[in-house]
Amino acid sequence: MRHVRRLTLTSLDLPRSLSIKRTNGRLRVICLSRVSWRSLPCMSRLPSVRGVRSIVTQDTSETLPIASLVAVIGGLTVVAMTAGFNAPLFSTRLDAMGYSDQLIGINAAANSVAPFLMAPLAPLILARYGLARVMIVSGILEAILFLACIVVPGFWGWTAIRLMMGFIAGVSWVAGEVWITQAATDATRGRVLAIYNSSFGLGTAAGPVLLTWAGHSGPAPFFLAAVLLVVSVLPVIWARHLAPTMHNDGNRPSVRLLMVPLRTAPVPMMLNLSYAMVFVAIWTFLPVYAVDTNYSVEHAYLQLSVFAIGSIVLQLPIGWIVDRGNSRLTGLALLTATLMAVATLETFVQWLWLDFAYFFILGGISSGLYVVALTIIGAKFRGPALAGAVTIYTLMWSLGALIGPPIVGEINDHVGPAGLTVSLILFTAVFIPFVARDWWRNRVEDRTSTS
Repeated sequence: MRHVRRLTLTSLDLPRSLSIKRTNGRLRVICLSRVSWRSLPCMSRLPSVRGVRSIVTQDTSETLPIASLVAVIGGLTVVAMTAGFNAPLFSTRLDAMGYSDQLIGINAAANSVAPFLMAPLAPLILARYGLARVMIVSGILEAILFLACIVVPGFWGWTAIRLMMGFIAGVSWVAGEVWITQAATDATRGRVLAIYNSSFGLGTAAGPVLLTWAGHSGPAPFFLAAVLLVVSVLPVIWARHLAPTMHNDGNRPSVRLLMVPLRTAPVPMMLNLSYAMVFVAIWTFLPVYAVDTNYSVEHAYLQLSVFAIGSIVLQLPIGWIVDRGNSRLTGLALLTATLMAVATLETFVQWLWLDFAYFFILGGISSGLYVVALTIIGAKFRGPALAGAVTIYTLMWSLGALIGPPIVGEINDHVGPAGLTVSLILFTAVFIPFVARDWWRNRVEDRTSTS
């Protein structure tokens, strides 16, 4: 980056895409992303400076911290393996012990409710202890809790343990996504998040395979989970000095403060909520739909596998599109495409061979919403604000996973097997006007600022 002439800059409200650096007594205004300098509102506050364009330089030296990202993504991928067999392990063991489906559901809900308890504290914990330390301690604590399951078997002990696991895993998940989102450069964030999402999906898919290998009886699966969690912290320990710095902004944790990202950036939260409801609804009710419409349940399982493969394979192309284009427009296009796809579910679901192509594409475009939404958040927030935004973003997934299946079940009771398609249409169509409005408003603002 070249030096520029000396300037006197007073109270300049710089967006994240600009920064001021002092070198040898000189101030440099540096553009950190591929934006037009005329579109930056703060430039309008320098009417007396001639040749304003000369003070803005493109930061072409911004490099991607590959070692840091490989370490954290690798660690989270291993964590995803334990997440992949967590639910089936506990449900299978409790069922074998003779507990009712209702109690098994309560045990599973404990793991889903915990992130809501974690949310108000997560930004403060990350700011106080740092991203790397939180991930390392969380991994070790979770490993200890899995070993504790051997000592205190049964519904009550495991429910309490899963509640603690959900809390700890929630903080660790937020820490990892803040690390990845903040470490990625503006020019590559979409592709980096796509790689992360694909890796996490691969880890989750490997979970049930590992459970099949270890078996679901005896202490072996709990020992396996503990070993995996210890392994997951090793790359984080190695890269701990590369973790982005988190500064405490001095605010006390509160639900009101946590809601700020929801008010200032509602669209990415909506995209993640929509994706969660669609994903969990398909994953839960497609086999039920197969039973109700008299086609093979085993074939429905294969369709779910292809759906998962699509959500892994198509992430990188979507991330490339996000980096090259407008993330809000990409989000709107993916949401609209998902709506069109789910609306034709009943047409393709029993169309032999073509159904696999259908579920492959549906898995890819729907999971692309996750990448687009997190990219928007990463471009808008930084530091403690990013931690708060990612926390709410994570809660949107948990909320979608909680409310999606009951809604599908209720609609199914009224309209029969078609309830799955009706529900999926509802889960996507309701958000399109808000996403379209946000894209159009930003488009108008960009045109106004450049004119």
